[in-house]
Amino acid sequence: MTLVVMAGLFLTSLLVIRWQRGNEGVKEGIQQTSSMLKRIAPMMIMGMVIAAMASVALPSEVINKWIGDESGMTGIFIGIAVGASVPAGPYVVVPLLGTLMVNGAGVGPLTAFLTAWSVIPISRSLVWELPFLGPPFAISRFIVALSFPLIAALLAPPVFRLFD
Repeated sequence: MTLVVMAGLFLTSLLVIRWQRGNEGVKEGIQQTSSMLKRIAPMMIMGMVIAAMASVALPSEVINKWIGDESGMTGIFIGIAVGASVPAGPYVVVPLLGTLMVNGAGVGPLTAFLTAWSVIPISRSLVWELPFLGPPFAISRFIVALSFPLIAALLAPPVFRLFD
């Protein structure tokens, strides 16, 4: 279904660009797409390789035990700690989470991981926020945002069940 929606958006954008800018606009769009693919494809491929290797390195039994649906608060706190610590971008994190989900990770721990990765990333805080925004801002933002992964992890499973 997602592929059908993406194809529809692609065709719609192609028609709009052709209508607005003619064949030159379409040609420019294809050139920009090619340039973007050259930059992003290696990262996407490496992310998928890392996700596949994680699938082999972490058997389903281990994933279920530590971050499965039955792991409770332990799984959520593991998700928060690992998510906050991972310095990787979305090309690695999203395929990795997809692999973990397929292999038995629970919605709560995965939500904790993804939310912590995006809201309280330690590496970004140390490298960017502390030097550019100063300790008072970085520390106060980190303390306030610390609760978000936990709240999201507790709320996501019942909402997920509505759609599953």
